[in-house]
Amino acid sequence: MNKNRLWLMATILVCGLGLFTSCSSEDDPLVIPEQGKAFRAMLKTLDWGADTTFVYGHKTPDVDAVCSSLGYAKLMNALGYNCKAKVSSATNRETAYISGVFGFELPELKSSVVPQTRLILTDHTDYAQCVDGAREAIILQKIDHHVEGDIQDSGIPYVRREMIGSTCTIIYEMYRETGVDIDDETARILLAGLLSDTRNLTKTTTQHEDSVAWTALVAQLQLEDKVAEINRQMADAANNYDGMSDGEIFLSDYKEYEIGGKAIGFSSLNCKASEMDDFISRMLGVMPQVMCDNRRDMLFAKIDNLVPNPDESDPDTPFVEDGTYFIYYGEGTQAVAEAIFGPSLREGVTYSKEELSRKQIVPRITEILQ
Repeated sequence: MNKNRLWLMATILVCGLGLFTSCSSEDDPLVIPEQGKAFRAMLKTLDWGADTTFVYGHKTPDVDAVCSSLGYAKLMNALGYNCKAKVSSATNRETAYISGVFGFELPELKSSVVPQTRLILTDHTDYAQCVDGAREAIILQKIDHHVEGDIQDSGIPYVRREMIGSTCTIIYEMYRETGVDIDDETARILLAGLLSDTRNLTKTTTQHEDSVAWTALVAQLQLEDKVAEINRQMADAANNYDGMSDGEIFLSDYKEYEIGGKAIGFSSLNCKASEMDDFISRMLGVMPQVMCDNRRDMLFAKIDNLVPNPDESDPDTPFVEDGTYFIYYGEGTQAVAEAIFGPSLREGVTYSKEELSRKQIVPRITEILQ
């Protein structure tokens, strides 16, 4: 037997015995990187208490908020901790659509928690977006992809923040790091959040990590030929305002913040360019009532400008974004809007050629107000 064959057999034997982790595939769930071992050890030090720990995304939850809470609760349970995902308010149409297509159950509604409830937060870092009662709760962990809000990292035992496209991507990474198998149901949950928050990897906030997770999850679920159509239908559901009042439309993807002593409401909307003028007027018309009902000092909304896709070879993407309208209402909002976007087109309306997400605009507002 020649030396090459002896070397090959020895290598196979060593890898089979697991003596060198470098010989093990990263897809082997039994191989736990040092980062995952440290995380598992950290979890044992947390004050879990005797009752269920609830995992919440933000109020008016979108797909990423819902799916990150579901996916993370499943991870914690797999690691031996009694956790359950909840939502603090009703889910939107896109979430209802994709949960039906992918066949997973949505979390139950629990709009408030009692003092000393153990919480894990996903996809948000501001008390204004938390379940009612969060200020008196015990926050054990925060998994997020936004800049730090008024829920300070320093007061939470474990914080994982990555400035990437989707919170579900972070949770995908944590499954891999901890050696926990991603079953097909979990893969569908994580992919749903990833598709929604990156719009199938097309949003400007998408990062390499999102692409890695997308590739793995799509391959596992064998959706290579279907994912573009699923994404288009998700976008159609998200943009479907049929049967909704103007107030319901404004609040369909809405978040609240406390910045520089100001109570701020911020909506994220979409509209076809051909209908934009009328849509903006309707949203401006409902903003005074929204401000009163929600006790806000300032209201903003970004509206993605949708135009027909010039690439006729891509039937799954009938519309593409072409800039961002930014509308405002309330004392001091014009100065904030114009500092970010330049002079108003008309009262209450500014515009940028950039395709900007709320996640990109909020830090700019914060810089101005603080």
